[in-house]
Amino acid sequence: MTQRIQFLEANLDTWTFNETINQIETHIHLQKPIHHTGINADKINLMKKNPRFKKIINDAALINPDGMSVVLAAKLCKQPQLERVAGIDIMIRMLEIAATKGYRVYFLGTSQPILEKLIHRVKQDYPTLTIAGYHHGFFQPEEEARVVTDVRNSQADLLFIALPSPQKEFFVDTHMNDMNVPVSIGVGGSFDVIAGEIKRAPRWMQKCSLEWFYRMIQEPKRLGKRYLIGNTVFLGHVLQAKMARKSEV
Repeated sequence: MTQRIQFLEANLDTWTFNETINQIETHIHLQKPIHHTGINADKINLMKKNPRFKKIINDAALINPDGMSVVLAAKLCKQPQLERVAGIDIMIRMLEIAATKGYRVYFLGTSQPILEKLIHRVKQDYPTLTIAGYHHGFFQPEEEARVVTDVRNSQADLLFIALPSPQKEFFVDTHMNDMNVPVSIGVGGSFDVIAGEIKRAPRWMQKCSLEWFYRMIQEPKRLGKRYLIGNTVFLGHVLQAKMARKSEV
């Protein structure tokens, strides 16, 4: 049975990867829209600055640590043991299951060229998958209602969203019930990885908590500031939490 803990002012579920997959399937069958999200260092930093974003994350039905930084920080601060559950791993596993069980999938996010590469790759890898629909992530505010209608009309069981934060979370919070998709899952840059635009870090780097570094050297202009400065800010939050815990003992 999961225990939802609060760490660095963020709610976190202690579900393992397999337990999370089971929870997603349960919610698909319940047909009641829920939000699945992952927490990493960047999101912790953003939650500290944005109350609305913080509330959306903490109200989500499923919240996994999607970053070894959070897992290691929790261990350092003597929190219950957490397992990293990466959004891309969730997406790949659910595509496999959807292709077998007939779940309908909608893809929302990234640029049109990369989205088309993603759809082509997914059709190759999962020929029995039912793609309910897809739309790029560069729509204008005046187009948002049309995108929501398209998602709702698709009758999708799973919505994979690859918009940047906090746009992704705000979109789900505003439109989750209108879209009427059982499970909306934020998957970050997973579309780009599956489409072949960005390489994922080797397994050994993932295990050594260096996946962030591998991503940064591929996209230094976009991610350099986020990781170098953001990780320093996150470390400060962790040290504060550790000191506060010591003072309580």
